[in-house]
Amino acid sequence: MQGGTEGKAVTVQRDPELRDAEQRWLNGGSALPVVTLLLSCDAKEQAAAVARLALARPDCPDAEELEAALARVAAAPPGWGDALAGFASAPSPEAWRELMRFAPPEHLYQRTRDAIRRLRKLGVEGDSLFRCASEFGLTPDLIELVEDGCVAVGTIVERAARSGGARTTYIGLAAEAAFLAGDMLGAVRLLRESLANENEWCSALPHVIFIRERATDEQKNVLDRAGIPQP
Repeated sequence: MQGGTEGKAVTVQRDPELRDAEQRWLNGGSALPVVTLLLSCDAKEQAAAVARLALARPDCPDAEELEAALARVAAAPPGWGDALAGFASAPSPEAWRELMRFAPPEHLYQRTRDAIRRLRKLGVEGDSLFRCASEFGLTPDLIELVEDGCVAVGTIVERAARSGGARTTYIGLAAEAAFLAGDMLGAVRLLRESLANENEWCSALPHVIFIRERATDEQKNVLDRAGIPQP
């Protein structure tokens, strides 16, 4: 998974002002005060996480300001919106490389996440987005794209061929995609392959859990008979 220096967690003192802002947000108010306070103490990762969560909800208050906050965290360059629109009109790996060409290493992770989220809103097709944006690694947004049923099995398997030690994760995601597409036998086959490629960095367990949590009793029996472990 991608990461940069901005991805390192900052310990935040949860003072009364921040707690009050969080409570108002949880009660249906705007997340913007929470994001602003987190940014003021340089907790960029936490601020971005709150902003993304808030923007994912319907009728998000202060959506424009939260979008701007995410752009600041990503250190988005001038013309970022136009660049994303240009990519959305003709997505390709080459266009993605150009989009990220001048991203400072310390901002690449957040800029990638910002781009994926905005490009989904612009209607970029899931397979194209996954194929392009996974070139430098996976982010939670790409995993969500798979788990929303927006990426074909073949697209993920093709990427797995170039994933080195992360093959377990990519093949596990392909298993999830197969399951979501109704291909239980394919899901079992891919889970077995994911399990067979486990290493000290990558586990098949998250993918097993994803499928088992959504499986019917009949499908769970298929998993059991195939020797897919229970969590």
